[in-house]
Amino acid sequence: MLSRKIALHVTGILGGALLVGGLASSASANLYENIEVKPLTLEECARCHTTHATAIKNNGARHSGVACTDCHQVFHAYNPLRNNYAEIMPKCSQCHDAPHGTDATVTQCLECHTNPHQPIAAIPDPASLEGRCRTCHSDIAGLLTAAPSKHTERQCSECHSQKHGRIPVCSECHENHSPMLALEAPDCMACHPVHQPLQISYPETQAKELCAGCHETAFNLLAASPYKHNQLTCAKCHPKHGYLPKCQECHGEPHSTAIHGKYPACGSCHTIAHDLQK
Repeated sequence: MLSRKIALHVTGILGGALLVGGLASSASANLYENIEVKPLTLEECARCHTTHATAIKNNGARHSGVACTDCHQVFHAYNPLRNNYAEIMPKCSQCHDAPHGTDATVTQCLECHTNPHQPIAAIPDPASLEGRCRTCHSDIAGLLTAAPSKHTERQCSECHSQKHGRIPVCSECHENHSPMLALEAPDCMACHPVHQPLQISYPETQAKELCAGCHETAFNLLAASPYKHNQLTCAKCHPKHGYLPKCQECHGEPHSTAIHGKYPACGSCHTIAHDLQK
């Protein structure tokens, strides 16, 4: 029986035909002859690379607007014998021209953007990036340096912990100094710019209750006063933190020259602005 099978095989070859799946096929037949080869679509890539496709779909940031083949111009070409993985993988520089500068600490993109299919979401714990933050966030670094405070002495990851981009709540480190207001970022930053907390500034309309947190005595005196000063915001007279105005800035010289000559200090008669006496 075996010799008969060999004879049939040889006969098939000599007759110009091959036995393919038990059927004779011409040796010159081209199975691909009538196939129109088209570029892969996103859906076709995703069928095999479901993990990458899902990642870029859910957290791809701007990369979600890029087709797979825009980056992977060479694909299905990896050969473990040649160890050519690095050679065929796309390079960030194909699209990005050193977006964070040329500092050696930030030119290795994948050290921070560990997954190019999730370039923002996959940034590791900020503690592991310490020392590199200022290179990308140079504007913030400039603020901290220009107006030193205790915030300048802190590592970035002490406040921006857990994940890249997390904005901390002030109460994580600070106790409330205003009993009338909750310690929340909008209220705190109404006076204290977060990266320059000692550069206190505020609008003229700032509520007096916020000032009361530090200036409780002045607030209580004004609240009990029956005079017009009670109706003003603190910032009306103190447009800059720590600024002490002169009465003449608003009132001029309401009395005769003789009286002003005898009592050059208004407080000699009217005591302090927060607790006027007539």
